[in-house]
Amino acid sequence: MARPTGSTSSARLRILSCASNLFYRKGINHVGVNEIIDASGVAKMTLYHHFKSKNDIIAATLDTRRAQRLEGIQAAMAQARTPRHQILAAFDYLAEIIEDSTFRGCAFINATVELAEPAHPASLISTQHKQRMIGEFERVAEQAGWHNPRRFALQCQLLWDGAIAAAQINYDNAPVQAARSAVEILIEAAQSEKMQMNGTRS
Repeated sequence: MARPTGSTSSARLRILSCASNLFYRKGINHVGVNEIIDASGVAKMTLYHHFKSKNDIIAATLDTRRAQRLEGIQAAMAQARTPRHQILAAFDYLAEIIEDSTFRGCAFINATVELAEPAHPASLISTQHKQRMIGEFERVAEQAGWHNPRRFALQCQLLWDGAIAAAQINYDNAPVQAARSAVEILIEAAQSEKMQMNGTRS
């Protein structure tokens, strides 16, 4: 059997890029395989050489986006020297995401809502991504010695997701600025609690 034309890594990346943009802009349920084929300029045989189904494409696009988003967050945090500034740097990165002209909300939340299938591979990837983000916030809180790092991380994640949802509805970045201010309050409270606990032990 002849191998599909264009069945290279570049073809796969092109399919993923086009599919990711279409899913994010129009919604997963409003994009068909044929539209992805047309947008990516590959043959149908090539697409099915790389992906068995639309569900596989959905999962692969979210997995790629997950890696990119996590890399962006980690890079932003790495540029900051203190735990406080690391957390704030993450929210500054969020502001950049929201200010992008292509912003259409959280791709992971959008996918989970559209699919409405908790066991769908894409839904599982979305859940894993959110848990990994919580882990990043928790890691910083642990390194800072703040009390109850898990609680702090969950609060940060709630502010993150809430800012995205509000920005999507209101079409501005005011929610992320409000979230950043709220995070500063959380950080100050965590630092104050740490000082009080250290004082009690001394």
